[in-house]
Amino acid sequence: MNYKLINRLDPLIYLGLVLVGFILPEVVYRLFLFDFTAEFATNQEAMIVRSIGLPLYFAAMAFFLLGGSAENGKQLNLIRYSGGLGLIAFAVFTDFNGFFLFGLVEIGLAVVTGNSIKKEEQASISHTTEEQ
Repeated sequence: MNYKLINRLDPLIYLGLVLVGFILPEVVYRLFLFDFTAEFATNQEAMIVRSIGLPLYFAAMAFFLLGGSAENGKQLNLIRYSGGLGLIAFAVFTDFNGFFLFGLVEIGLAVVTGNSIKKEEQASISHTTEEQ
C-alpha cells in the first residue's frame, strides 16, 4: 500500500472512532477493553471515553493534514512507533486491552509506510540517475 493512502485512511478511522465515542461511548468502551460484553458501571466510563476523544481527534487531524509528503511521512512514522509503544505500555498497566491491539497496528503501519517511502525514494533516485 502507498504511504499516502495509509496516512489518509488511518486518521479517518480514528476520526470515526472519536465520533462513535461521543455518540455511543459504550461501544468504544467495549472496544478499548476488548471485552464486548462490558457494561458501564457509572457515568465515569463514558467520560473517560469522551475525554480520550479530543486528543485523538487532534492527533488524527495532524496525521491527515501532514501525511502527504515523504519527509512528513518519516516524521509521522516516528510518532507511530513511539505512540504504538505507548499504547502497548498503557494496555499493560491498565484494563484497556484494546490499546495493545491499537499499538500493534500503529507499529505495523509504521513499518509498511516506512517501506513504501523507501521504495518511492529509491525509485526517484534511480529515475534521476537514468536522466543524467
